[in-house]
Amino acid sequence: MPDPTYKSPRERSQLLFGLVLLLIGAVLLANNLGFYLPLSLWKLWPLPLLGFGLIGLLLPTRHLDRASGMWLFTVGLYGAIGTYDLFNLGWGAWPLFVIAAGINIIFFERRRPRRGPPQVPHET
Repeated sequence: MPDPTYKSPRERSQLLFGLVLLLIGAVLLANNLGFYLPLSLWKLWPLPLLGFGLIGLLLPTRHLDRASGMWLFTVGLYGAIGTYDLFNLGWGAWPLFVIAAGINIIFFERRRPRRGPPQVPHET
């Protein structure tokens, strides 16, 4: 008899991702409502995205593949450039997303299997 409390790795990773999004949303909402949050913590928000992006790029798993790692890294890099005003770009580094989309199409989209109805061989 299967265990009703068993969670597959995919369900656990979705739960973790959902909790992270919930936490980020709550912090952003608290900030918008006027609650004081230390500014030094706000400047660190791109670092986890850069870290998880690098992990996805260097050590892909079935939960975080290279394409997802590249997007996380791109968002983290964009956030770091905007937050720390690197290269005097500020938040004007949005072309990074166009570059990332091109890289995604060139290197990652071609390797994915096409989805659609299963092919049934015809008997002759």
